[in-house]
Amino acid sequence: MIKSMTGYGRGHAKTKFGFFAAEIKTLNHKFLEITPKLPNSLGAFDDRVKALIKNEIKRGKVYFNLVHDTADQAADNIFIDENLAKTYTRRLRRLKKALDITEPIKLSEIIAFPGVMNYKSSPKDVTRMWPSVKIAVWEALKKLVKDREREGRFLFGDLIKRIKKIERLGSSINKSSTSNVEAYKKKLQNRIKELSGGFTMESGRLEIEVALFAKQSDITEELIRLSNHVHNFTKTIRKKGEAGKKLDFIAQELHREINTVGAKASGFNISKSVIEVKTEIEKIREQLKNIE
Repeated sequence: MIKSMTGYGRGHAKTKFGFFAAEIKTLNHKFLEITPKLPNSLGAFDDRVKALIKNEIKRGKVYFNLVHDTADQAADNIFIDENLAKTYTRRLRRLKKALDITEPIKLSEIIAFPGVMNYKSSPKDVTRMWPSVKIAVWEALKKLVKDREREGRFLFGDLIKRIKKIERLGSSINKSSTSNVEAYKKKLQNRIKELSGGFTMESGRLEIEVALFAKQSDITEELIRLSNHVHNFTKTIRKKGEAGKKLDFIAQELHREINTVGAKASGFNISKSVIEVKTEIEKIREQLKNIE
């Protein structure tokens, strides 16, 4: 079953290394483009995260964000840079004096400055964090895939409805093309009578003219190819995996064949059906921009 390229997923993992929260959002794109955002301390996992995403997503623009909250971790890993805190304090005092501010400096203000309070993690700790990160990423991916599949089912229903309509219109064009030859023959006979004052064209010459018209307006091959493209479209849309690019190619072929039909065949019914087919193909191609 086809999947949409748009979706959202969120996952988390609470461990002794802290709380990990992963978010994934995907949008339409011709190719697979992953933009990961990880904390500096977990930058070593960038390639591993991309590999997990590539296993599940084949096309689309992917925005990934990982948050690591260490608030619940062991106090032994918390480091306070007292020298940096003193430097901030001295400068704040000078600033207060220069601005003639009497309000006291609060501790919460000091520890909020960059670098005053940090969490220290050893390389060994970082390596051991991967299973926790993987849990959060995998949960987000599963939710994302479900979201894309849910949207994909809606797109599937819409596309099936439109391709079936094209199939019906193709059958209608085929019936109209057969009756067009007979209509042309009668029209030609009547026209000759009008212009010649009742003269009737000899049978052999008339048949040649009709045969020539039939040959020039024959759309049998185009309708056969149109039918084959409809079959391939229906077959492809039911398969698992990436299908968007192939479906778009088939839609281009459908458009090419119906253009040829419109150029070769004549008649109000055929022209009307050709316009309807083109309209459905354009709507299909618009929807295909959302399919993986």
